[in-house]
Amino acid sequence: MEKWTTIKRFRPHPLYILGNLWRYLFLLLIPLLRGLYHVLINSFSLTKGFQLAVNLSAWWEGAWLDLLTLTGFLSLGILLWVSFTVDVLEDGLLVRRGVFRRETTFLPVSRYRCVSVVAPLRIRLFGAVYLRVDTPGGNLKNADLLVMLSRKDCQQLLQLLEAPRTLTPTTLVREYRPKSRYVFVLAMLTSNSFAGVLLISTFVTQVGNLLGEQFSEMLYGTFETVARTLAFGVPPAAFALGCVLVFGYLCAFVASLSRHANFHVVRRGNLLEIDAGLLTYRDYRIEAEKIGYLDIRRSLLTCMLGVYSIFLSTVGYGKFKDDVSALIPCVRRQQLENSLRMLLPEYHLSQRTAGPNRLRSMFRYVWRTVALLAAAEASKILLSILFPGWVELISCVALMAQLPLAWMLAVKFIDLYTAGVSYEQGCYTLRYSKGFSLHQVIIRPERIVKVKQTQSIFQRRNGRCDVYVFSYSEGTQSHHIRDLRQEDFESLFGIGSALDDRRKKEK
Repeated sequence: MEKWTTIKRFRPHPLYILGNLWRYLFLLLIPLLRGLYHVLINSFSLTKGFQLAVNLSAWWEGAWLDLLTLTGFLSLGILLWVSFTVDVLEDGLLVRRGVFRRETTFLPVSRYRCVSVVAPLRIRLFGAVYLRVDTPGGNLKNADLLVMLSRKDCQQLLQLLEAPRTLTPTTLVREYRPKSRYVFVLAMLTSNSFAGVLLISTFVTQVGNLLGEQFSEMLYGTFETVARTLAFGVPPAAFALGCVLVFGYLCAFVASLSRHANFHVVRRGNLLEIDAGLLTYRDYRIEAEKIGYLDIRRSLLTCMLGVYSIFLSTVGYGKFKDDVSALIPCVRRQQLENSLRMLLPEYHLSQRTAGPNRLRSMFRYVWRTVALLAAAEASKILLSILFPGWVELISCVALMAQLPLAWMLAVKFIDLYTAGVSYEQGCYTLRYSKGFSLHQVIIRPERIVKVKQTQSIFQRRNGRCDVYVFSYSEGTQSHHIRDLRQEDFESLFGIGSALDDRRKKEK
């Protein structure tokens, strides 16, 4: 007798058979098809019947082992497909898989943090999508459940999962769709040159694996020749590096723009539905009460433009590099609170009540960046003396290192004037900087894992401290606010069980 009562059973899309084995099949099919092609071509102009049979017989003698291996792989794929089932139960999903080693996994619906549908163009053409389920107990690199389903089966499964939360006629539905220019700004902010360079190198490597290493060497050689031709007095190495970074940024920008195109958010009762994507369609379902925290980000450029980007942090959302992680791609300062109130009224952005002393804390905020700028300048001078023939190249490299450091120094000065902590209407607002970004994190007390305070000798003398607030979304995240007053820390976070009491009140 079965322990669980199954409402409906689903199997993966038949494309799943090839999805697991496509690399091996691809490597086997190329020589087999190439040999068969030559057999047909060589037999076309000769005595068709007898010669074709002879050539096919010769081809079979050389290819029978590959064909047997190919048949074995296909048989294994079919067995894996048959043994993979997803059962919808009253309180979750029961997943069974495996041929030689059987594995059964139960995913209770109460533990879901993010249910997403990802549909790349390559499988969408065959009517298939990926269903992904993430829980707090899952792996940081992999989803708890990732299965390829037909589009129809995926819709039915989602409807069955959401059946206990069926909306009533009085359920409030709110919709947000950003303007195209705001999505364009978000793509600019979320793009960086190094991600683009990694994307390009991965593409070239994969193409080289298919077409041969000579093709990859030809691409790199062509790029080097073009860089030397267009350098115009600039050291070729520096010019090539600059071109790689610019081209990498453009590729990352196009990828980010494609990822966030058609961005759309709907709040239905307690459920957030976020969908976006041009070539790859993505649809996320997140319960508002299970959100870890909200992250309102700005860069130096958006500070000048007066716009913000709001990101959502929870298990499974923005987990992989190609995922969407924004809640509101871009919004002006005047519309920020209204947009938050519309989609997530549970989260309140409050004004800063405690922060660093701008004069006394300046050294702690900028000394590292200033030290790196000084070290870069000193290295340039020293290397120019040691290698006088490379002065132009050394100067170009030093400038490329100093520009981002100067940019970061400007961010640190803004952070000095805006950093701090506040608590209002059941939410903490943490303001700090990390890297080149300025953050305003809105987090509820029950989502805080721990709070840590550190003091240097000088801070103890001045009654100051650094505060680390730890939260859990995809792993433990740290939010660092520098040089707060000790009295402010004690009043906001309490001593002993004060924070625990606040958590209980919020629950």
